[in-house]
Amino acid sequence: MIKKIKIRKVNTAKSPKNWKTRVLKALPVAAGCALVAGSAMAGTDTTFDSITTTLSEWSQGSLGKVLTLGTLLVGGGYAVATQSAKAAISAGGIALTLAYGPSVLQGIFTAVF
Repeated sequence: MIKKIKIRKVNTAKSPKNWKTRVLKALPVAAGCALVAGSAMAGTDTTFDSITTTLSEWSQGSLGKVLTLGTLLVGGGYAVATQSAKAAISAGGIALTLAYGPSVLQGIFTAVF
């Protein structure tokens, strides 16, 4: 047995009273966000600086080169075996991420607006 679904119309017109109430409720939240945002500073936390430096050096140093070359060799071999360039393109993306990713992330996290 198939049931009929009742569709009711929704009134999309908002009354002015409802609009004013919503604005008045949102105003304290917006003011609180504005006050808190002034004290936020990007890049001032130094808790994980040693790990960040170590991982950046690894990815941009000899470990990064070894991983990049290995990925390119495996991806290139797979691309030749399957006659598809998808694996080689993925390997190139991984190589670019290892080479440029840490400096891009560091630029994002230390940006001051």
